[in-house]
Amino acid sequence: MNRRPRWWAIGRVIVLGLILHGVFLGYPFVRLGQWLGLEGPIWLLLAVLIFCSQLICRWPLRQVTQPAARILKQTLELFLALSPLALVLVLLAEVGLYFEFAEPKFLAFCILSIVLLALPYGLYRGSRPTIQSLQLVDDRLRTDLHLVQITDVHIGSRSPYFLKQVLRIVAQLRPDALCITGDFIDQTGVPAAALQPLTSLDMPVFFVCGNHERYEDLEDIIVRLEAAGVVVLRNQSVRLRADVMIHGVEDADSDKQLAEVLPTLTVKDTDLNLLLYHRPVGLEAAAEAGMQLTLSGHTHNGQIMPFNFLVRQVFPKIKGLYQTRACWHYVSQGTGTWGPVFRLGSVGEVTSISIRSKESNRI
Repeated sequence: MNRRPRWWAIGRVIVLGLILHGVFLGYPFVRLGQWLGLEGPIWLLLAVLIFCSQLICRWPLRQVTQPAARILKQTLELFLALSPLALVLVLLAEVGLYFEFAEPKFLAFCILSIVLLALPYGLYRGSRPTIQSLQLVDDRLRTDLHLVQITDVHIGSRSPYFLKQVLRIVAQLRPDALCITGDFIDQTGVPAAALQPLTSLDMPVFFVCGNHERYEDLEDIIVRLEAAGVVVLRNQSVRLRADVMIHGVEDADSDKQLAEVLPTLTVKDTDLNLLLYHRPVGLEAAAEAGMQLTLSGHTHNGQIMPFNFLVRQVFPKIKGLYQTRACWHYVSQGTGTWGPVFRLGSVGEVTSISIRSKESNRI
């Protein structure tokens, strides 16, 4: 069987990117400009900036280290954040125009009003994670266990200040351990100083890599995390206490990753076995391996409507609690954001997980 040349795959990605840009960053904003009667070189320049905004963010502004560059990137990302809402509203307005319900300029002002109202709400949701609580019971525990999960923090795209904000919440919750389930860092060369707040935590911290660490300088990231006192699990297991074992599997672009790696780990029936794995796929293998709880992230619950409907087609376990026989699976909506610091139809979360022992459950 002949393999297609590399240029074919690259060409397909470029064509798909142009189509998506046309749908989300071309059509709705150009249509609004037409309805508002905008024309001339200034409008043309603005239209080009909107259309090329994500190319700028993914190329010259892909690696940002200075606050001013990060602010510029996050500002340009807002066009992508608002484009799904603008697209839906413009399509509805097209129906209104077809049936002559209203004038184009009136509909354009209505759309802009809704978009401008959604902007501060989405920014607030994207910048301030909330505490999500989960309560379970397990007979293997001798005493109660309290864990906190953070995931998809995206330091690099997000500032070191955001990490401090998240870790303040973690410290206030006072868990027995902090579990970081990948995409903690999404940029090459994030300095050790940016991760220094991790050293102030007075609980053990466990980490498994996500896809974004793999895209960047993974080995250097691991060195910096370990220097900050983080226990990095690379297809390994570690004992938290006499009745709790934590297992960590590295992210991979394969639905079979867990099925292949979990049999190599030591799992005892007498322990509470917790699995950290970034993406919520193949989790059924965890039940086969004897896990009682898995913690994942990756999906962001789509982050911005209506992407949650699309993401659900790829990741049916998109958010919240699921169960495979005796194994619970929790999928976080993510603590930070990727791309725009913006959420609509989802929330950023720091997950507080309380697992009660059999004895305390009798009280």
